[in-house]
Order: sequence, then structure tokens, then C-alpha cells
Amino acid sequence: MATRRDVAQRAGVSVATVSYVMNNTKNVTPEVRERVMHAVDELDYRPNLLARGLSTRETRHVAMLVDNLNNPHYCEVLSGAQEVASKNGYIVSVISVDFSNTRDVLDLASRWLDGAILALPTTNEQIESLLPPSLPVINHDVSIAFDYRRAFDDMVGALKRAGHRDIAFLSGVPLSTPNHWRYAAWREALDKHGLPVNPDLIVDGLPSARTDEAEGMRAVGALLERGVDFTAIYALNDLMALGAIRALHNRGLRVPGDVSVVGCDRLKILQSITPTLATMDIRGFEVGRFLMRSLISKIAGLSEEPLTVSVDFVMGESVAPIL
Repeated sequence: MATRRDVAQRAGVSVATVSYVMNNTKNVTPEVRERVMHAVDELDYRPNLLARGLSTRETRHVAMLVDNLNNPHYCEVLSGAQEVASKNGYIVSVISVDFSNTRDVLDLASRWLDGAILALPTTNEQIESLLPPSLPVINHDVSIAFDYRRAFDDMVGALKRAGHRDIAFLSGVPLSTPNHWRYAAWREALDKHGLPVNPDLIVDGLPSARTDEAEGMRAVGALLERGVDFTAIYALNDLMALGAIRALHNRGLRVPGDVSVVGCDRLKILQSITPTLATMDIRGFEVGRFLMRSLISKIAGLSEEPLTVSVDFVMGESVAPIL
């Protein structure tokens, strides 16, 4: 079994430098880090995490907190996070926060963790306040800004060219949520393209902010009960869009024949369905990589600049011209 000294010899550095790289305790040049990690891979070096944890109180174990394990978006974020974590000697656990028993879950999550990523839709501040103050935490809402303006401009423009004027908005999260960027970008795009903002076409989210298929179905049901005309729907995410499509089908409405539907997340699994879903690409894999890099930096006492993600509208078969 390879030792740290073997890695140092293979990389042409000191044993201490190997420790700096593996533990992220001191800055080293990118070239040195690459040499050390290359040697680690070649020798299949596995540090004794238990011994190190006992001596340093580090476990190399971090957690990502989510609100819905059934949402494939989190799988894509986790894949990106895991790629960075594994290269830096960390393992990642995913914990679904049960809002009916939040304190117990967070008490469990804070044991023997080096840090945590909060990837929740609207309750990050509440959850963060319950975690130990000494635990390094990366808050998804603070570390990443999503610029939706171009995506909504492109989406509304495409819908307008297809003859759509009455576009419904399924909010998913409460409209009162601070920094509801998607709602703001939708209104801005409607105004830019000369389309009205009809309050009757806006379905507010519930306080629980469960942005899943059931919420998409509920929102479409509420929309249909109002008896207002609409020919297109934007749903907060792809899962809600799937629920919306199901609810429309249950009422005898065809997608996209009668109603066009757009989601957000660009879940890979949905690229094989028929019709393919028009959506917005928020680059979940890259987001996960950035969040993990930021957490590892914070654990080491360093910091990274916030990331701005430029979101793209991706046309799909769920959008069609009005006949």
C-alpha cells in the first residue's frame, strides 16, 4: 500500500507539501498540486482518514442539503460537486431536509462534518441559522447569481413569434420570496415584448415551496378553475412542467397542440421524452463543481468570488405555434 512518502518521492516534493495538498492547509502552486494529485492517482494512494480525523478533527466528509431527493436536478448538482470533492479527498453525503422535523435532521447533519452546502430553494437562511456557527457553510443563494434575463427574453420572444400572448406563470415558490429572479425576469420580458402582465395568469406558490410534479398539477388546476384564456405556460422548474403537462392531459388538453409548456433546469432525463420539453439551462453540473470548490476553500479559510450563471433558453417540442 502506497504511503505519503511514496507520493512525495513520485511527485518530487516534500512529505509536508503532500500534506498541504491533501489537507488544503497551505497554498501551493497549481503545477505542484497537479503533480501531487497525479502521483496520488498513479499510486492509488488512500490516506488514513480515520487517523487523520482523530488527530485533526477533520473527517473529509461534507454534506449537501436538499429539499427533494426525487428531483433529478440535484443529481446533476451532486455529480459536479462529487467530481471536485473526490479530487480533493472528500466524500459527499446528500441529506433531504424534512421540514416537519428540521431540527433533528440538522442535528444529525452537523455531526462529524467538515462543512455543508445548502442547495434549498427558499429556506436557506432559516436552515443556516440552525447549523452550528463554527461549521463552514456555503449558501447556494449567496454564492451563485443566476442571470435569467436573456433566457426569458428569448423564451417570450419565441412564444410571441409563435402567436402566444397569454402566457401563464406557475411560481412554485411564494411570489413574496426575496430575489424571485425568475418572476422578475418574466415580467421584464413581457414588458419588453409588449405583452400584458395578467394577474389571473399568475399562480402563486405555497408556503412549503414544494416545486415538484404535484405542485405543477395543483397550479394548473387552479389556473383552469379561473376560466381565463391562456395558450402557454412557464413553470418554475422541469418537474413542475411535467406536472403541468399531466394536468393538462387529464383535462383533455394537448401539449403543444392546445397549450405550449416551458420549464427550467434542462434535466438530461427529459431529453428523451416526447414531446421534448422546452426549458432553461442553468448548468447544474457546473453549479455543483463551483459550490464544492467554494466549500473546500472556506474550510481552508479561503474564499472564492461569487459566480454568475448566464441562463439559456432551450427550445423543445413542447412549444408550437398557435393553429
